[in-house]
Amino acid sequence: MIVDRLDNWEIYFRNYVWETIFVQLQALNENTPAMEKKIKGDDIILKVFSYETIEPADPEAELESHKKYIDIHTTITKSETIEWYPTAVLKIIKPYDAAEDAVYYERPHPTCASLNMYPGIFAMFWPDDAHMSRLQVAGKSELIRKAVMKINIDLVR
Repeated sequence: MIVDRLDNWEIYFRNYVWETIFVQLQALNENTPAMEKKIKGDDIILKVFSYETIEPADPEAELESHKKYIDIHTTITKSETIEWYPTAVLKIIKPYDAAEDAVYYERPHPTCASLNMYPGIFAMFWPDDAHMSRLQVAGKSELIRKAVMKINIDLVR
């Protein structure tokens, strides 16, 4: 997992693939419409959407990881909390589904790490990083606009 400001992406990455990704993410603003945009076929996909943040105990809160894609999460408006856990310590409750590119896990207590995401921040989750997004910050539900960039892991190996 990497968490930092969008402006700092070059500290971690120095090739055209990452430049393409972060230029797209930095261009997002409150007027960006909801969309699913293929930046490079099925290898780089940008998803922009809105939702109401929820409590961690809400049944819609799901702890997941991916095998085919790396996720980069960033909020465009408002804030959310994302919980992070290493997959090696988790109990699988729904095995890997290739069509969804997702494995779902039981949420352990206590939380391993909790990230408060605000506009201008990104969090990158690799296949060994389970994450639960959509969570309220400080117990306050908000309608947020957010983006998730999905990058095929084979592009960066």
